[in-house]
Amino acid sequence: MEPVSGTLLKGAETPGSRDRAAGAERTEPPCTDRDAPAPMDGSEPLANLSPSRASDFKTCPQLYKFRHVDKLPSIPTPAQARGTAVHLALERLFLLPAAERHPERLLELFDVAWEETLQEDEYRELFAEDPGSREEYHRSSREVAERYFRIEDPRVLEPLERELHVSLLIDEGKSRQDDGKQLEIRGVIDRLDPAPGGGIVITDYKTGRAPPLRFADSSFFALKVYALMIQENHHRTPDLVRLLYLGNSEVHSLPVSPTQLRGVKKQLQALWWAIDRAISTGTFPTRKSRLCDWCSYQPVCPAWAAEQPPPDPGN
Repeated sequence: MEPVSGTLLKGAETPGSRDRAAGAERTEPPCTDRDAPAPMDGSEPLANLSPSRASDFKTCPQLYKFRHVDKLPSIPTPAQARGTAVHLALERLFLLPAAERHPERLLELFDVAWEETLQEDEYRELFAEDPGSREEYHRSSREVAERYFRIEDPRVLEPLERELHVSLLIDEGKSRQDDGKQLEIRGVIDRLDPAPGGGIVITDYKTGRAPPLRFADSSFFALKVYALMIQENHHRTPDLVRLLYLGNSEVHSLPVSPTQLRGVKKQLQALWWAIDRAISTGTFPTRKSRLCDWCSYQPVCPAWAAEQPPPDPGN
């Protein structure tokens, strides 16, 4: 079977599509906050937003405050290092000729990306307290990377774009007094793939296990924002958004339509107003859910304060 190929942005040069000596020689550290907007003073109206940050506010306004206004540090985890290294290895895999995209080559690229990731300041001390666990986590992470081949065969794929930086300006909409303000949405798409009949598919890698579909909404929301950005900028509506969960080799897909994306644009406008209101009033409501089980800010969250053990009176 011949690889499917195509180009979405003719003549465009993006960080993921530049000619880079088979990709393995790139040594600059990968960005861990892949679609982060410019720094924002917590007291100023919102000027820019990313799909992931919009998802954070949609999931829980207090999470947004902890992460993006207070900028509370979260403890780096081996799972985050794994995600960074796997993304980088898969990006580089698609820089190789199709015939060279086999599991052994991906593992070689992953080994290089893993060592680069652990040299970043964020992860440099990750295994300092338990050096023996580094090799075990490296081994299990290689298994995660290799599971990619259970989902698809990269030798018969030719992405339209990889690591595509996208941006979009939206106005306030008709529901508010329009004073000409605009909000910039920007982020990075893992992959744009061709679909039969000349369509487009947005593909995103996840290195964890697939959650129940009822919890996938936040991830799908981010991908629908990316679909809106492609539609508005290139006048082509993606057919499908896909989440590839390498943790258990599962794929979650969602069809996309122009009607659906009009709703996404209205949601973005509503989130913009809500974030501006939260910033101006200093009020960021908590929203407890099962997702709190994975939140690193739970110990300082007011929604969970009553459930924290009382301080030791002897201290």
